[in-house]
Amino acid sequence: MSISFITNRSLMREIRIAPTRVAAPNGTRSLTRRFTGRSIPVMVLYVAFCAALAVAGFLRSLPTYDRFFYAGAIASFRYSDPITIHRIARAEFDAQPSPFAYESVANEPYFADMRDNPYHFIEQLGFYRVKPAYIAIGYALWRCGLPILVSLRLISAFCLFVVGLALLAWTHDALLSAILLLTPPALNLGRMVTADPLSTEMIFFALFALARKRDLLGASFLGASVLVRFDNVVLVVIVLAWMVWRQRIRFSRGALFGALAVVVTVLINRITNYYGWRVLLQHTFIKPVMEPVSHPIPISFVGYLHAVLGLRAILYTFMTIWVLVAAAVWKRLPSGSVFRDLLPLVGICILVRMAIFPGFDDRYFVWAYLLAGVALIQTAQFPLPDIEDVGLKQA
Repeated sequence: MSISFITNRSLMREIRIAPTRVAAPNGTRSLTRRFTGRSIPVMVLYVAFCAALAVAGFLRSLPTYDRFFYAGAIASFRYSDPITIHRIARAEFDAQPSPFAYESVANEPYFADMRDNPYHFIEQLGFYRVKPAYIAIGYALWRCGLPILVSLRLISAFCLFVVGLALLAWTHDALLSAILLLTPPALNLGRMVTADPLSTEMIFFALFALARKRDLLGASFLGASVLVRFDNVVLVVIVLAWMVWRQRIRFSRGALFGALAVVVTVLINRITNYYGWRVLLQHTFIKPVMEPVSHPIPISFVGYLHAVLGLRAILYTFMTIWVLVAAAVWKRLPSGSVFRDLLPLVGICILVRMAIFPGFDDRYFVWAYLLAGVALIQTAQFPLPDIEDVGLKQA
């Protein structure tokens, strides 16, 4: 009798889900469902939601002072005179809306010096020109007639919009994807005037491609990401090693992609006159270096330990929440899920990166948070069998 009950129950389930399987749409509707798993009205609403978030991010950019230096880095593509570059950057900075004026931080020696000394300002640009793809896109938009910082804000807003569409294509759940986009680290993608949104977009696309077994496409996105942030080479090498180990790509291809990423990173550092790892760490974690070209100050071992000890503040960032999410999700993942490999792999990449560059800003790891969020959504879509089903099967 129990067997008959189970059979009837299974038949009823098949009958309930049969209409969704038989009623396969065609044309545009079929294409929409293929890539997003949603109907056209839901897709339209979700696209409008992503567009609204992007517009809001564009209009309310974060008040970071890095945009002053990014404006100078873009202007230096066209001009070489320090006074001209400094004047353009200052004009761009003052023209863009921000909750804070430059004078609000000018009482600090570093910012006051950057405001008043074009020659010290020009030496700072080496810290920003090492992101050539981001600078090149901003320069192209500037040459098309847009103000520099408007161009950079537009890049960030566009990246948020595209990442939102990729989320839906990956999860096929519009509501949960929208909620994931509303988390502060993801939402701030559209507000940052830095290279991080573009870097996040490229890495997220690479992980999406790997999850869909488009391994060459994923490796290509990973390799190209070093043009946006050269420190992405850490992620590239580790993920490529995993792909070779898992036989996702041949060793020769993996070695080729890895070698290209390393060579491109070295060339970027040489062409842009990068100041080196020790000077960067001193400038970022200890004290800003006023003259990194004329008087570079490399970090000491004690200074490096001080920077590493600063990582204890991670407990107060969103990373703590997303680590817990990833750990909880990983325990429930089926053995064949790609996330069982990707989540620990991402954890290794983050640990290695923080050992080399002891920075814990959420903007560096938004792609990892999104990956954990996607894994959580997919786990919620395919829950473990409930107690009732288990009891029936045992009967």
